[in-house]
Parts: sequence; structure tokens; C-alpha cells
Amino acid sequence: MKIAIIGGIGSGKSRVLSLLANYGERVCDCDEIYNRICELPRYIEQIQNKFGAVKDGKIDKKSLGEIVFADREKLRELNSLAHPLVFEEIDKIYKKNDGKLFVEVSAFDIDMKNYFDEIIYVKSQKSTRIERVMSRNKCDEDYVLSVMSKQMSDEEMESVADFVIVNDGDIGSLESQVEWILQWLDK
Repeated sequence: MKIAIIGGIGSGKSRVLSLLANYGERVCDCDEIYNRICELPRYIEQIQNKFGAVKDGKIDKKSLGEIVFADREKLRELNSLAHPLVFEEIDKIYKKNDGKLFVEVSAFDIDMKNYFDEIIYVKSQKSTRIERVMSRNKCDEDYVLSVMSKQMSDEEMESVADFVIVNDGDIGSLESQVEWILQWLDK
């Protein structure tokens, strides 16, 4: 069973993934997979041809981010190149063992819904998310708001979710919610 962990930037997806790993569950992160894909010569060439965001033979992620987060259609184009490669890697990881694989998906879009067996949406107040990202990434509020505006809305994510985790409390509350989901998935 492939289980997506989705949520807006700063919602706490990584914290949930970390808890799952601590409980002995198999986990992977699409950002880590994508970073490996960014080293593939064929992908670098595709990015160069489509966006021109390559410098010294490597993808200039800052430049690429500025391009795709300024234009929703360009973000879709990037996703159409990246997602098949990311899914291919997830499939390889999944096939190594039977059972569950929890996948943190930071750039979730509606086209991914049918790829996963279950979807967990990590939800948090917008103001909390902004503060977390500004602190973590050392960036300004305008940048965070720009990224948020290009992501699926909270309502859209909640509408595709099988489970919702509210990450506005303490770690104990988060652990309880994760444990409940694990119990339900093991039924």
C-alpha cells in the first residue's frame, strides 16, 4: 500500500514522516527522490530545453523555482516532466518489500490522487505555517505566500484525503493522531 502524506508548505509533513519512521514504518520523501533525479543528464537536458534553468551543467533550482512559482502552467509543465520519474523511483522502493510505504509529497497535485492507495492530509493554520517556513528557510513572508498560492488549496487537499491530521497542537497530539491512523491501516 502506497500512502501519500500531503499538506501545504510548513504544515508538518516531515514531522509526520519522521514519527512514522520512528514507529518502524517504511518511508520516503519525494524531495529527496527529486534531488537525485536532478542529477540525471536526460532530466537536466529537459529542464534546459523547457525552462533554461541550468547553470554550469546543473539545474539552478532557485531560478527554476522562480520560473514555475510565478506561473501555474509552467509548474504543471515541470510536474509533467518530474512526476513520472519520481513515481518510477517510488515504485522501485515499494517493490523491495511488501506492506506499507509512506511517501511525503510536497508538490501534490490532483493528478497524483489515483497513484496512491491512501492519502493523509496534514493540516495547520496558515499563520503557523508561514512562521514555520520563515524560520526554517530564512525567507520572507512574500516568498512563503507565493509558494502557498501555487499549491493546491487546503480545501482541495482535504477533499482528496482519506485521513486528516491537525498539526496545531503539541507533539503528543500529533503522535496520537499518527498512532490512530496506523491502527486503522493495520485492520
